[in-house]
Amino acid sequence: MPILASPAARVNLKGSQGNYTASVMVPVSAQQAWRVLSNYESMPGLMPDIQQTKVLSRSGRHIELSQTYKAPYTFGLSIKANLQVQETPPTKMSYSLIRGDRIKHLSGNWTITPVKGGVLLKHQLQVVPQIPGFLLGTYYELTETNLRQSMQILAKAMLNSVNRAPS
Repeated sequence: MPILASPAARVNLKGSQGNYTASVMVPVSAQQAWRVLSNYESMPGLMPDIQQTKVLSRSGRHIELSQTYKAPYTFGLSIKANLQVQETPPTKMSYSLIRGDRIKHLSGNWTITPVKGGVLLKHQLQVVPQIPGFLLGTYYELTETNLRQSMQILAKAMLNSVNRAPS
């Protein structure tokens, strides 16, 4: 698929050791980007590290999600987390950990900023795993790889959603 090689899908990743900002430019509208990003229950079929997502409750723009992750950065384990999500459509989504397996801290936000030719999709993430110290270096390397891959997949999904939209 050409999107992964496209300059439009070039992921910029800054940060280290659990504090990251990943961004990618996507040639879609903010509303199109938002539709993909906020389609929580489609994430297990889209994102390689998300096995399951369930919306537990929704009250206006406040959502509680249950997610199960399984990826190289989980060392093959299924990790469950409940997240509180605050939506500000179509430009921002913030989340924080309510409770989770093997996670000390998890929070972050997604922003969708209209720019010339599309949107800048940005994901800020702070994560502190509850794992033995000797595994931290490997965990962070695997997390960085996953972040880059996830941003590319989201960019591709956003482009594909435009291509499938009725004209």
